[in-house]
Amino acid sequence: MILPDTCPEETNVYDMRLTQHEDGWIYGVFCSESKDTSSNDLSAAIAQAGIVRTKDLVTWERLPNLISKSPQQRNVVLHPEFVDGKYAFYTRPQDDFISTGSGGGVCFALCEDITNPVLCTDEVVISPRIYHTLTEVKNGAGAVPIKTPKGWIHIAHGVRNTAAGLRYVIYVFATDLNDPSKLIASPSGLFIAPQGIERVGDVSNVTFTNGAIVRENGEVYIYYASSDTRLHVASTTIEKLMDYTFNTPADALRSADCVKQRCELIAKNLGGEKKI
Repeated sequence: MILPDTCPEETNVYDMRLTQHEDGWIYGVFCSESKDTSSNDLSAAIAQAGIVRTKDLVTWERLPNLISKSPQQRNVVLHPEFVDGKYAFYTRPQDDFISTGSGGGVCFALCEDITNPVLCTDEVVISPRIYHTLTEVKNGAGAVPIKTPKGWIHIAHGVRNTAAGLRYVIYVFATDLNDPSKLIASPSGLFIAPQGIERVGDVSNVTFTNGAIVRENGEVYIYYASSDTRLHVASTTIEKLMDYTFNTPADALRSADCVKQRCELIAKNLGGEKKI
């Protein structure tokens, strides 16, 4: 895949998400990185959402970068269907190239014209950063959301600071089938975390996903990277993914409440065993 080189200021491109849209095009949305020439810091950079599209996966057309009110954007994903007749984006606004600053989490916004991609609605937070959870430092959309009878399932990543540095894990949430800006399920805990050799690499302690596919037989393949070094594939089924997403309780956010929650789950499971 060779991208059209239309942005001379662009230094680096990465983290592309592919969306097969109902308009007939396949879109790739990626991070377009360039040097921040307004800063004296040699490492200062600007991240924007670059967009390309194709119909044959051979010839690619470069569109203008997405324009939003945020000075920087990362982890932008295009929704596969029109919403209210408009293109819909999941965004992650942030104040700085690394730090999210005032950015509240994974957001949702609409765009009238994909060839002139300017967000025409405010970016509404749908999966927020929350203190003392796996999204405390930052989070971002990962795979293009998966459509299910109960709602859109999102496979995203969350970041928390630890004594060993930043830890990236993969988590799941769901939005309403008819209104993707409405959060309807947020199972507690992580979905995929780095284990064993996955914890070691160029950027250690990281799992990060850009894509997943659903086969006609219901199998789901989730493609993820570990520590910016290797690629993995995790497999499940739509049935299991829906069960996990919609039946796992949300984070109770306090230790005492989490203990109570787990005791109730154990009692419920033991009660079910006795009935069997």
